[in-house]
Formats: sequence, structure tokens, C-alpha cells
Amino acid sequence: MTIQNTLIIALSFLCLVGTMNAQKTGAPPVEREYRLQALYRAGIAQNYEVVEQSTVERTHSDSSKKTYGRTVTYFVTIRCIESMDGIAKLVVNVDSLKYMFRAAGADITYDSQKDITPKNFADLNNYIGPLNRTFELTVSPYGEATKVSGEQVDFWRDYLMQNSADLDTVVYTIWMQSIDRENLLQYGDLQKRVIPGLRKGVDSTWEHSLTTRIDGAVYEGKATSRLASYTGGLYSLITKDSIPARKNQKIHVYDIPYIAVVQDGGAVVDNVLMLSTSGTINELTTITKSWFRASVRNEVFNQLATTTTRWKLMGQYQW
Repeated sequence: MTIQNTLIIALSFLCLVGTMNAQKTGAPPVEREYRLQALYRAGIAQNYEVVEQSTVERTHSDSSKKTYGRTVTYFVTIRCIESMDGIAKLVVNVDSLKYMFRAAGADITYDSQKDITPKNFADLNNYIGPLNRTFELTVSPYGEATKVSGEQVDFWRDYLMQNSADLDTVVYTIWMQSIDRENLLQYGDLQKRVIPGLRKGVDSTWEHSLTTRIDGAVYEGKATSRLASYTGGLYSLITKDSIPARKNQKIHVYDIPYIAVVQDGGAVVDNVLMLSTSGTINELTTITKSWFRASVRNEVFNQLATTTTRWKLMGQYQW
């Protein structure tokens, strides 16, 4: 027998032994991993329709209840002005707003493309703040918004602070919160830290920070997301977790003429984010069931909200 034939027999034997060992130990095949990262290209803009629908029930200490519903529709443009080494600078503009509010004794609508002057309604002011006040986001390769700024937002914020002594406390709080970091990111940052910027296999999970604003209250904490599937050129990323309300935050709620302070609360978040292989976020749907307990003067009340928010890509173009 030649040396060459001997080597071939030996290698075949080793391969057979390796296969048998793998069968004995039940070793799974190597799992394929995909790089999950939102990619932004300088000179490319995306248009999104953002629809937020909420139903709210508030229970006061005397067991009386207040219910209301709200639908808010934004059209948001996100332009990438610079992208280098995975760090992107984005310019975000909330182009238009449609607002519908319904409660006993109140039926308010507003369309920024048709109505010249916004109605004098406190709840509406929560959503008008960012309208056509362009701001910039700097986003890391791992989906974190590391910087939020903008001349128009900064100017309006400075103006409010300089004139705070002449403004009603409720009015001042509403307008300041409408242009604060959490509110701007709520509608302008689609990633919500869900996209890890790392290689992941189907059914693998990762932990990340998550912040959301629901019916005026901020909820923040650690959440776990999962790559649920990859099909048809789309990754489906799912987040199902609960996060606590930010304690001691001051908020305005409908039909209470004073500022309330959140004592406790939480939100159960159910996210589905669709990311294309080209790195474009095609759609994000979030269903949130939230609650908080708050105090205002000598009154303590509980508020429950169910909110569905959907960001949908309407188109993209060069600019």
C-alpha cells in the first residue's frame, strides 16, 4: 500500500470518528449569524408616517373615572448629512401633524396642513412642540442616540426658560417637555436601542436600554430583544418586556389644571421592528400597556393607557 493511500484511509477514519462523536454528543450545526445594524447614507432621506393611538382611563381617589382617546399622526423626514465609521449624523423634521382627541365634553381636531392657528387645548400642545423645529441626532454604530441638538429647539427652550416667571406653570411644563430629549427621540429615533449593531443568529437575544414616552409619562429601563426571523430580505426584531416609570417626574394630564408628580408605574412593551438587509428600517410597531400612580396636591390617582404606535416607511430619496 502506498503512503498516499495510507494517508487517505487515515483521514477518512478521522472524519468518520468526528461524525460519530458529533452524533453521540448531539452537537448542533454552526448557526448562521447576521449583522443587525441600521445603515444611513449621506444624501439619502427617508419619509415615515407615525401613527399613535391611545385609550386612557384614569381613576380618582373617590372612584370616579375619566376616559379619553387620542390619535396623533406625524409625517417625519430623516436626512443623513454625514456617515463615517458607522457614526451617522441625522437631521430630523416633523413635517406635519394630524390630531384627534375625544372625551366626554371634548372633541378636538387639528391638521397643521389645513388649520392656520392651533386650537387652545393643553393636550394638543404636548404634540405641537416639535412640529417643524428641525433637530439633529448623532447615532452610534450600536443604535445609541449620543447627541440630540438643534438651533430651533435650543432657541425655543432658551426663550421659555428666560420667560418662565411670566408663564403659567402648567403651560411652561407642557412646552418644555414637548421639546425635551425624550419627546424628540420618541418620534425621531426609530431604533430605540433595539438594533444591536452586532452579529446575531435567529432566536438569539440581547439586553439594552429602552426609553419611551406614553401619554406624557416617561418609562425607562432594561429590556431584552430577539431576532425572531429572517425572511424575504427582512429581519424581524421583537421586544417583549416591562420597564418602570420614571419616579418623581412632573407631568400634565388631561383635565387636571395642575402639575402631577408620578409616584410609581410601569409599562409592558411589545415591539416588532422590521429591518431590511440594506440597513433600512421599514416598519416599527409598538403596543404598550402602561400605568402610573400620581399625586396632585392632596389627590392621588391611577392612570391606565393602551397605546399603539406605528412608524411606516413611506419612501426614500436623494436630496
